[in-house]
Amino acid sequence: MDKMLGFFVTGPGEGGVRMGPIPKPGIGQALIRLEYAGICGGDPAIFAHNNYGGTPEDPRVTGHEFYGRVVAINNPEGRPCRVKVGDMVVGPQDAPCGICDQCLAGRPSICSGQYGARRRPSGCFAEYFERDFDRLFPIAPGVDPLVAAIAEPLAVAVFDVRFSRVGMGDHVLIIGAGAIGILIGLLARHNGASQVVFAELSQHRLDLMASMGFGTLHSAKDDVAAEAHRLTGGAGMDYVFETSGSQPGWDTSLAAVRHGGTVVPVGLPYVDRKVDFGTIYRKEIDLLSVNMHQAGDFAKGVDLINSGVLNDDFRRLVTSVWPLEKAKEALDASVDKSGRDIKILLKPGLDEQIVFD
Repeated sequence: MDKMLGFFVTGPGEGGVRMGPIPKPGIGQALIRLEYAGICGGDPAIFAHNNYGGTPEDPRVTGHEFYGRVVAINNPEGRPCRVKVGDMVVGPQDAPCGICDQCLAGRPSICSGQYGARRRPSGCFAEYFERDFDRLFPIAPGVDPLVAAIAEPLAVAVFDVRFSRVGMGDHVLIIGAGAIGILIGLLARHNGASQVVFAELSQHRLDLMASMGFGTLHSAKDDVAAEAHRLTGGAGMDYVFETSGSQPGWDTSLAAVRHGGTVVPVGLPYVDRKVDFGTIYRKEIDLLSVNMHQAGDFAKGVDLINSGVLNDDFRRLVTSVWPLEKAKEALDASVDKSGRDIKILLKPGLDEQIVFD
């Protein structure tokens, strides 16, 4: 068999699911058969802007969150390898150069490109795809596949919480209760934060956050900044993670954080945003820039999943599973403003959509 089903992109917002060639893993790569792929909050924009550079002559598969089985490994040199054929694995997509100053400093997400652009293997919205095997991590037997499928966004949250140094007794506000925001909240609480509060527009998501034991504020109905100060005795939040990427979210972050506190802009704005540098100066706010995840964050996220310590909460993020054949419809559903879906997964061979309560 040399053909597979995949979501092939041929131009900005152009493409669909069709048959195409199964990629051949190069030296140092593994071929993976997809079990589940996750739709990232950025995937609709990646498709719309054709970030993978697909053309009608050279279509490209999109998608970067995956859980799958290793079916082949190309390792003629006998390099050290932590996975074997048959293992269930997760991992990042892009392969940085590994030799520039940032890669050597353990910050591959900002690979400088001075020795060549980072490589991007084929996307995972397909029955088969390849990955560098030194960037794959095995999932322990018995782990819920739906939990394993969120390993990539979990790695992002691991980096955000680790890099910000949220710890015991801290007060944390998270603006936006999407998958990344919820994972940040879970990890911040796991790290010992004494108060974690979500500000969100969707009442459905606020109800979910309340059921998980978090504080909640409605972004439109509550004065979020005033409530942030009231909840902290007038001081303001130690940390604000802005995950919505919106102008109101950014403005609220600066107003809600305490003097000398930290704002972490996590959500990607796709249009220009205004920044109130006067407030940043007056309150001596630390702005902490984060980009994907760094060396070791994926491994820590996988360790958390394999331990099972937070898996019951992780599982609640997955709200629906769609057939791979309906990838385009699933991308459209992922931007539904009602907030019903949090994490949508795609699965090859699935007959019809599955929705979880």
